This record gives sequence, structure tokens and C-alpha cells, in this order.
Amino acid sequence: MPHDNGSHEVIMPALGMAQDSGLIVAWHKAPGDAVAAEDVLFEVETDKSTMEVEAGADGYIAALLAEAGEEAPVGETIAVITADKPVTTVQKSRATGQNPKPQAPEAQGPEAMTPAKAEEPPAAAPRPTPVAPGGRILASPKARRLALEQGLDLTDLVAAGRPQPYHVADLSVLALRPAAAPAPSAPRRLTAALPDEGFTDFAAWAAETAGLADAAALLAGLAAASLSKANLGRDRVIVAFESPGLARAFDAPAGPLSAVTEAASDACPDLHLRDLRMSRVASIDLGAEDTPVLTLTRSGTGLTITLECASHHLSATDAVALLTEFAGRMEQPLRHLL
Repeated sequence: MPHDNGSHEVIMPALGMAQDSGLIVAWHKAPGDAVAAEDVLFEVETDKSTMEVEAGADGYIAALLAEAGEEAPVGETIAVITADKPVTTVQKSRATGQNPKPQAPEAQGPEAMTPAKAEEPPAAAPRPTPVAPGGRILASPKARRLALEQGLDLTDLVAAGRPQPYHVADLSVLALRPAAAPAPSAPRRLTAALPDEGFTDFAAWAAETAGLADAAALLAGLAAASLSKANLGRDRVIVAFESPGLARAFDAPAGPLSAVTEAASDACPDLHLRDLRMSRVASIDLGAEDTPVLTLTRSGTGLTITLECASHHLSATDAVALLTEFAGRMEQPLRHLL
């Protein structure tokens, strides 16, 4: 809105039929800056859109009468542009109302546009704009679009204390931030009690009739078959086998127990199997390791089988399935081979 003395008032525009106010997202010019009529002066957001608003006149910014993050009614003056560079300038908030709105007196020069410098309150350092949960974050349309495309969360800038409104340059702060540490995985520990076990007789039968004399390989094969069944058909499982004074690794493909072979020493195991039946250990609670661990301990004439794993290794359902499958194979090996 031009005045006879050469000043131009910039008003809050109406961007929609039902709009009665607009939110100032960001100022692109500061008090005292030179501006051309076609320069973008500020960004305004309504319920439906965000727009860049041009200055509308050549000159200098004499006053900004609202801060980024504030709403102003449609038609209210929010900035003043003068033809000549002002001696002093005004930058105020609509909320404080401490500074009078600059006027353009008819008989005075543009320096009268603002109060005397002594009356100007000291400029406060920029403060982060707080955002209530689910509240609106002030950002340019381009910054919002790029954040969405790059999978960046603007609320992380709020949490980091970076002042709003946000622009494209602020996104580099998010891109350089270290990834959040993964949430700790909860340990799982399940036990199965077998009053009687059938593996001992089965191992003797397999050695005599099929030439499968390696009991450790048989155990690894049964454990691998249990994991494959619980995880819906994994084709090959590497089992790390441990017993007092012995450590081996087995490659157990899907198929007969005769296909179980020694694995390379550097093979990465999918499952650990501890055979403590010949030790005096009656119970075990060592916590989760790098892979799920099945432990066999003697209990009278039967067995206790303990499964320990982390929640990211096996879901609760898969953990129950694995232990159930392995306990069934240790109780009745022949039935599970049919």
C-alpha cells in the first residue's frame, strides 16, 4: 500500500476465501536491507497452502512488524518499505506490542519512521521455537519437501534446539547427525523338561545300523532341523557345538542326518548347541549371545533343555517353536525322522 511520502506498507494477503489470518513462516529480508518489488519478502502459511509473497515495491526495509512464527490478520500491515534508506529501523513482535507502529509523517523524512534508537529494546538472541506434541513446525515448503524425500524428521531439529523457521540449509544438520542407537534387545530364556529322553538309544542305533557314529553331528543335525522347522524351511544351518573340552562346527543342510558335515572353522554360526549332559551343571542362565543357544543338561533320567536368545534373533513365537521342535526330537528322534 503506497503512501504519498514514498513509503509502502506490506499487508498480510488473503490466500483463500475463508482465510482471516496467515502464519508468517519466514522473513527473507531484514530491516535495513535493500529490496526490489519482485523480491520474495516473506513466506506465509494458511490452512491449505504455503506461499512466497513479494515485496511489491523497490526500496529499503524500514520496519518488520511481526516475527516469524506469528499470525497476523488479513489486511494488517506487517512491514514498511521506504524509498530512501532509513536511519533507524524497527523489528518488533505482534505479541509484545512494545514498539509503536511506524508512521510516515508528511513533513518529515524517512528517519521519522522509527522511534529513537535509545527507545529500541536490545535485540534478543534467537530462541528455539517450542512445538507442542503434534504442533506445527515452521519450515519453508522446499525444506518440508526435501525432508520428506530424504526421510528426515524436522522434529529432530526442534529437539536439537535449532531455532525456527527451518530452511534447506538446516537439513544438512539432520543429515550429519549420527544414527540413533538401536533399542536394546530384550533377552529370552525358555526351558523344556523331558522326564525321559530317547537320544541316547537313538545314537547307539544310528551308529550300529547306519554308520553314524558321531553323536555330536547327530545332535547338530537335530538342532538344525528344529531351527529350519521353526523358521519355515531354512535350507542350511551352521551349528556351533560345544561340550566340556570340545568345540566344533557343523554344516547341516536340509535333508538326512548323514548329510551333516564339519563346517569351516571361520563359518558364522546360526545356532549354538551346548551339550552339558556329562557335566554336573544342572541349570544354566548365561544370557543372550550372538546367536540363539540351546543347552542340554541332565535331569534324573531325563533332560532339561534351555533356549537363550535375544528378541531380535527370534520372535517369541519362533523361540517357542524352536524349543518345542528340539525337545520333541530329543524325546523321540525316530518319530521326527519319519
